[in-house]
Amino acid sequence: MFFKDNWDYIAKLGPIFALTSLIFIYSIFIGYSIAPDVSPQSFEGVLSNIPDPVDSTSFEMFLAILYNNVFASFLFMLSGVFLGLPPLMFMAFNGFFVGYVSYNAAQIQGIGFVLATILPHGIIEIPAIVLCGTMGVGLGYQLIFKLMRREGLQKYATESLMIFLKRIIPLLVLAAGIETALIYSLI
Repeated sequence: MFFKDNWDYIAKLGPIFALTSLIFIYSIFIGYSIAPDVSPQSFEGVLSNIPDPVDSTSFEMFLAILYNNVFASFLFMLSGVFLGLPPLMFMAFNGFFVGYVSYNAAQIQGIGFVLATILPHGIIEIPAIVLCGTMGVGLGYQLIFKLMRREGLQKYATESLMIFLKRIIPLLVLAAGIETALIYSLI
């Protein structure tokens, strides 16, 4: 099991992981549902750091995807110091964006195409990113507990960082490799 050494820590996050996952999934449905009414300009710049696959090598694409996912995941986790709310907002925005993009892609290519392009890498990437958001929310809770004179913030922050470095980044490397291969198999 990939998280065997951290299972106690991960198990404690179960309720927060469920909440974060529900927010993400609900936001996907909302993004998909109202996509026809949302202007494409609303998302201008969201993927501006991802190069056009026609104009870049697969390695450049891989590095851009990896950088984007690692940076966003770390930001999701670190932003939890603001009482745990920003990671939940990030998860809602990302879910909405996935829903919006999925709707627009499905209109052109069909829902089968959308699932075929999201599932192979998303089955790894999405839980890893949701886990980072979960750890961020947990970090916010730990900070609140610390302010209320309960202990555990330093231990929690250290465990979160270790899981990010040893578990999340390798998962995101694998997901970026799969996503890159998918992109170049489709062009």
